Amino acid sequence: MKYLHKTKLAWLLALLIWAFSHAQISSANPTTPKGWKWYNEPKTHPVTPKPTPTPLPSNTKTTVMSATEQMQWFHQTYEEVKADATLHSDDEEKYLKLMQLNHFIGEKAAQTGMTFKKLLLKYPEYSYVKDRPVEQAARSPYHQQERQKKIDMVEQMKNEGWGFFFVYEGDDPLTQSLAPSMQQFADTYNIELLGVSNDGVFIDTIRQNRLNNDKVVVPFTPALILVNPTTSEFKPLAYGFISQNDLLGRFYNVATSYQSPDF
Repeated sequence: MKYLHKTKLAWLLALLIWAFSHAQISSANPTTPKGWKWYNEPKTHPVTPKPTPTPLPSNTKTTVMSATEQMQWFHQTYEEVKADATLHSDDEEKYLKLMQLNHFIGEKAAQTGMTFKKLLLKYPEYSYVKDRPVEQAARSPYHQQERQKKIDMVEQMKNEGWGFFFVYEGDDPLTQSLAPSMQQFADTYNIELLGVSNDGVFIDTIRQNRLNNDKVVVPFTPALILVNPTTSEFKPLAYGFISQNDLLGRFYNVATSYQSPDF
């Protein structure tokens, strides 16, 4: 019995030593023990989403042409169609394209005219006939009124002391033919006229003449220069060959500093 008791004690001691050693090893190597399903399932790690790739730019591009570019394109297209129809005069389809384009142009022109008329009624200040009649019965009184305005302006300038020089080359036949008209203008409106000869040749149809001697410098002859001896002002009136009616308008232009149109 003693032997058996000692044997049991030896086995118990050996078992305790083994258990203690196993516990030490387990604490040194803390691996997860197997045997329980929920204990051994792999842990899930969050997956970082891949960045969305930047889309490539479209290889198609929309271009809006300006009005000028559209007209250039249309003219080019029209000329091409016209040339094609001309070169293939027996091709009905080609001539039909030309007819269609001509019809389109005609419609656009007609619509433009109607829009213009419509706008003149909305904005009558832009109408030519508002102040300038086109009806024949009214045209004559209108022109008489316009002419009288110019005559009145010449009278006003004359009263302010203005006269004019006729600078000329006396040896020039064309200038000689113009001179009587200039003298007649001065006589009609009772304004002073002085002929100024560049070349020393006087034109007899001008009643008062002087040698220039480079006192009056003009770029071209014949030349008409407004002169005010009181204020010593010079104003170009006309160069070249001008009619009396146009000369009357030039007086009006200069007197109004070209602010009022001369019709």
